[in-house]
Amino acid sequence: MTTRKSIILFFSLLLFSIAFTSCNGQTSTNQTTNISTNKKEQLPRIVRTLGTQSENVVGQLLDKNGNLWFSIRGEGAYRYDGKSFINFTTKDGLCSNNVGSIIQDKAGNILFGTTRGICKYNGNTFLNIPMTDTMSITSLLEDRAGNIWFGVMNNGIYRYDGKTVTNFLYKYEHPFFGDKYEKYISDIIQDRKGNLWFSSWNGGGVWKYDGKSFKHFLPSLDYYKTDQDNRRNGNPENALNFIPKKNSFIQTQNYISDDMIFSMTEDHLGNIWFATRNHGVCRYDGKIFTTIGRNEGFESGGAYAILEDKKGVFWFTTEKDGIWRYDGKTIKNFSEKDGLINNSVMNVLEDKEGNLWFGTKFFGLSRYDGQTFTTFSQYDK
Repeated sequence: MTTRKSIILFFSLLLFSIAFTSCNGQTSTNQTTNISTNKKEQLPRIVRTLGTQSENVVGQLLDKNGNLWFSIRGEGAYRYDGKSFINFTTKDGLCSNNVGSIIQDKAGNILFGTTRGICKYNGNTFLNIPMTDTMSITSLLEDRAGNIWFGVMNNGIYRYDGKTVTNFLYKYEHPFFGDKYEKYISDIIQDRKGNLWFSSWNGGGVWKYDGKSFKHFLPSLDYYKTDQDNRRNGNPENALNFIPKKNSFIQTQNYISDDMIFSMTEDHLGNIWFATRNHGVCRYDGKIFTTIGRNEGFESGGAYAILEDKKGVFWFTTEKDGIWRYDGKTIKNFSEKDGLINNSVMNVLEDKEGNLWFGTKFFGLSRYDGQTFTTFSQYDK
């Protein structure tokens, strides 16, 4: 009799626990729901809350507490604590739902680069950084001195020292195309020597800033003579009088391989890596540029993002060819056939356990644990 009562009590408590958990999961308007992928396991997933379609998921930040931060244009920002996703939007005080870059400053605040300036989150409230609310931010970095550097659409680079904002590279002299206006600074990094690097998605190549002057890196003259940049002969911007010769370009180690760079990273040896538009991945050791492309087994035109993981292995993401793993000798490809949610991969982020997170087009988010890919987003392409 005692045994039967114990069994009844056990199942009663189990049913109560399930009911309580189900109700409790719907109390927060910001917390995403868990979508069951099979009968045994429920996984948290990023879901659309504002009705956007086919947007890119961008992995931006691993913060000091181990949380992952993702941005999605039109959907605000998402924080993942290892158990669930929390969605932050203008309803919570975010200055815009169009979020791009996300960084964490030395004080622990989370900074969001949006189409309406920079928004600071202290863990409780959001606050706009003054003098930036009319700017559309393309990239963000806090340097070692505590200055905030940010790219602004159509306006080059700005530095904010806490009091004043200073503009750089708004206009520059291109050696082949004359006066240029920098429209899109895609990435900013600071290397171990303290130099700042700025990459351009507007044909400006890369700049290195040592605190006093800018050094400009562009491809060779042959790059432009063979129309590697795909600027048509006769374009008003084209200051060169030539007839393009396709497929005759030979890359040399004296020049960067492309003038459109989506992102950059520094490896553990101090080399700077560039994800280029059409000429593979380019590595700079301070003296020469080395291209990793089709001849090396990287069967893709260019790359979106580069990550060196905790084991020293490099990962390249691409627009249509999935992910590539490079250990310094061999290159291996991962795609939808391996479980990746989509082959158009925008970025890669490593969590504190060493898992890799890949944000893709069409609202895709995949986690790779070294063996399998798992989907963590609402995906209905």
